[in-house]
Amino acid sequence: MSKMLRYKIKSTIKSIIKRKKITDDFDWELYHEHYEGEVAESGKKHTRILSPGDYLFKENELTINNEILPLHPNCHLLYETILQLSPESVMEIGCGGGDNLRNINVLAPHIVLYGRDISTEQINFLKKRHPRLDAAISQLDVTLPHPLNSPKVDIVFTQAVLMHIKTGNGHLVALANLFHYASKQIILMENWNNHNFKADIELLFSKQMLPWKDVYMYYSDSSEYQKPHIMILSSTPLVTYKRLSDYSCFLR
Repeated sequence: MSKMLRYKIKSTIKSIIKRKKITDDFDWELYHEHYEGEVAESGKKHTRILSPGDYLFKENELTINNEILPLHPNCHLLYETILQLSPESVMEIGCGGGDNLRNINVLAPHIVLYGRDISTEQINFLKKRHPRLDAAISQLDVTLPHPLNSPKVDIVFTQAVLMHIKTGNGHLVALANLFHYASKQIILMENWNNHNFKADIELLFSKQMLPWKDVYMYYSDSSEYQKPHIMILSSTPLVTYKRLSDYSCFLR
């Protein structure tokens, strides 16, 4: 082995080690392998894919209607909140295998759906898992400046996506992008310890990096976990949800 080749190998290893110290929680090109394992495991305790009639939305509550395994509490709260807000269009950032979009389509077929994911492997998995999904799906790196031709929707939501973005200011760029995609509300279901999302949004707003004239912050409690579990950002005041004034309520 030549000295030049040894140098190139050592330089590559050092570069990889350095990147790992500051990079995101996952290598997104390989994340689909981890994700598919999670899907298989969670399907043992909870229904992943709904059929018509499995759940009903009445009097602002989503309730189980058939003898099936229940939805995961996170999904239950997420879908219930979306239905309560009555959007005409919804986009999921980090749509993965597409189960959330599929279930929203079953619960509310009138909603126009969009899905975005950084991984082409994830999108391929989605297409195999839900070949007839009525949604516009495409690849997107949400940590890059938002594309000018991106569709505008009523609601954008994430579930366990931004919490994994830790490289540089990537999660701040991603947060700002959500406001460019959404016209009415943004719903976040994340690990609240990984970033202070309230402070980050306030910082972005103070720097005039958000297109909304105002940002109203709310939260919704999880009956399963007995604490606030979902953050709702709205361009207009909402009366249904509790105002988020102290971020520590998510951390207890």
